[in-house]
Amino acid sequence: MSRRRRRWLTRGRKKKLCLLLAGMVLGAAAVAALWYCSSQGRDLRSLAEYFPFLEELLPREEVPAPAPPPVSGESLRVHILDVGQADCILIQGPERTMVIDGGESWNGPDIVQYLRAQGVDRIDYYLNTHPHSDHYGGIVQVMRAIPAGEFLHHPPPEEAVPATRGYQKLLQFLLDSGTKTTVLDPGDTIDLGGGAVLTCLAPLEEYDDLNNNSLVERLVYGNRAFLFTGDAEKKSEAAILASGAELSADVYSIPHHGSSTGVTQEFLDAVAPEYATISVGLDNDYGHPHRDTIQRLWQAEVTCLRTDLLGTIVIETDGEGLVIYTEQGQVIRKDNGSFDLVQPEP
Repeated sequence: MSRRRRRWLTRGRKKKLCLLLAGMVLGAAAVAALWYCSSQGRDLRSLAEYFPFLEELLPREEVPAPAPPPVSGESLRVHILDVGQADCILIQGPERTMVIDGGESWNGPDIVQYLRAQGVDRIDYYLNTHPHSDHYGGIVQVMRAIPAGEFLHHPPPEEAVPATRGYQKLLQFLLDSGTKTTVLDPGDTIDLGGGAVLTCLAPLEEYDDLNNNSLVERLVYGNRAFLFTGDAEKKSEAAILASGAELSADVYSIPHHGSSTGVTQEFLDAVAPEYATISVGLDNDYGHPHRDTIQRLWQAEVTCLRTDLLGTIVIETDGEGLVIYTEQGQVIRKDNGSFDLVQPEP
């Protein structure tokens, strides 16, 4: 009677072999992607969106705290954080605090460190302008570390909602944590206390791209105003102009890292700022800020302040004057739009 030969490749072994092969393929893909990005001079940390395990292996950028002390009770302070090719803004109002966007995922720990250095132990409002990873990536990490009272957003059309792991993680966190979530529409206002009010201006339509679906807000405190624009492009700017909304602002946060996709001459004329801030990464792959944008600001004699050159930018106002600090020194504006940097006295 013949003996039945035992099969070597059992079902259990097949499963383990498949998992091993899948891991090897994933590892090889990650190595190839790292090699390609390195050879092209691209930021390796962008790969963490596709290979989550790389998040723990790649170095993070540090965001040093600038010189000024925490905000006083009657001042309003706006911080344009240096988070590389991403966006994050802290607004410390007279009574309440808001954070706009959260950089990429690797920016999260540094944003937390910065907020704590500024005395922020609670975020009253967390606003996400639109669901691109360089605007939402670090939000979950920040909200886990520092309690947030309310999350503000304007969801894009259903067909445009990203299916990325990072954005789905944010949506799940908001659901699991029970965070109050509010949809902002044009005309809605947020009270930051002491007379500081932020008004939503856009999006006024549903667009087929996420950038034009960015929330656009104007913050007014006393006789001073700030305009925050996310990644809004020309279509959104045209709709805002057509709406007749008040746009004048002393400080204009330029959209999309200074890309030429926005900042039309008509829009810039309506804002008529003294200062423009650009959140942008040094030597980035996109050529931001684009020459057209910089030239338009220069011709309008707008003082242009860039995070890639100056680091984190902090603008403080009591509703009348403006004082601007950067990591390189205090900004002293000249009549032609250029500026000097001076070191504040100790």
